[in-house]
Amino acid sequence: YGGARINAERGAFSEVDTSVNNLNAAGGLKKIYERKYPGKERYLVGPETIVVDDDSNIYALTKGGKIVLLENLSSPNHGSGSGSDDVVIYADTKVVASSVGRPLGGKFVPGTKILYFADAMLGLCRVNLALEHPKIELVVAEVETSSGSLSPILYADDVDIGKSGLVYFSDASTVISERDPDRSLDVIYAYKIDLMRGIKSGRLLRYNPQNDETEILAEGIWFANGVAVDKDETFVLVCETSLFRVLKYHLSGTKQGQLEVVLDILPGVTDGVDCQSSGNCLVAMPTTVPDILKMLYKMPPFIAAVLKSLLMMLPKQISPGPVHYGGVVEFDPYSGKVKRIFQDPKGDEIIGITAVTEHNGKIYLGSLENEFVGVYQL
Repeated sequence: YGGARINAERGAFSEVDTSVNNLNAAGGLKKIYERKYPGKERYLVGPETIVVDDDSNIYALTKGGKIVLLENLSSPNHGSGSGSDDVVIYADTKVVASSVGRPLGGKFVPGTKILYFADAMLGLCRVNLALEHPKIELVVAEVETSSGSLSPILYADDVDIGKSGLVYFSDASTVISERDPDRSLDVIYAYKIDLMRGIKSGRLLRYNPQNDETEILAEGIWFANGVAVDKDETFVLVCETSLFRVLKYHLSGTKQGQLEVVLDILPGVTDGVDCQSSGNCLVAMPTTVPDILKMLYKMPPFIAAVLKSLLMMLPKQISPGPVHYGGVVEFDPYSGKVKRIFQDPKGDEIIGITAVTEHNGKIYLGSLENEFVGVYQL
């Protein structure tokens, strides 16, 4: 990918208010763990995103490229179901579909078992989980640019579906994720390279299932991550992770076709995003801004680019990692006003929250690092 580019753009952020420490057991955080059986492989590893269908069935998109159904949920104290004071919940896991890549974000078509998901290696995919033997279909692997050429989708990241049935998804970067020795894709390292490289290659895309056409809505986004459409499909949000903010693309009205910043100056890096039926939206923050990045921000752009190039050359085993932290911000997507912050400021009980999914007043918290699903009552 070459050396880091000279890039003077800096993301605006705030320091963490450690007095806000509500994303824990005392504040109501619950955790769904995989029930263990002798000789059974563990599947609930790195559940990046949690998706819930209309029947309230819970699925996790996991590290091994698997779509995993969580069933038979129960707690040690209350048996079947979960009592209000249960902190730990156990679930059986069942693999309902497997990808050769890494499913990251997904969403069900309302009223169906058809799941669209972004696969970091393949592109936009689709699977009908109502079938006895579901098969994954690659729907979009490339998109036509304004010049008429075909551009490959190299890092599909997140998906949402509007009330019209149109599918909105992100292509985060032109940096390709590499496989680890265990054959899983290292999507985090690809992000680190993209961040240090300094090229804004992310895009927001829209797929129309009726005519099988895909279009580019916005590009030049510095790591296009989480995607969320409002209930009326008047706008779509996309997280610009490397600038720690949420962007808003207008689908209608006087600003139709325009992209603007709706939320920034947050205590953490933005990742997944979801909109509620109430009108508010939620954005996940897996880490605060690392000290190494704060240091680079203070340097002249040329010097910072040299050091970033050196960081890109480090073996990934010793490359700087995320800060232990977990947070979610609830905000008004019209005014950009922060409503509430839920966080574990030191990552004592939950870290690396990459996705937030709201369903029936609860938020389900995914992570590339954890081996459980966080659940929090709003």
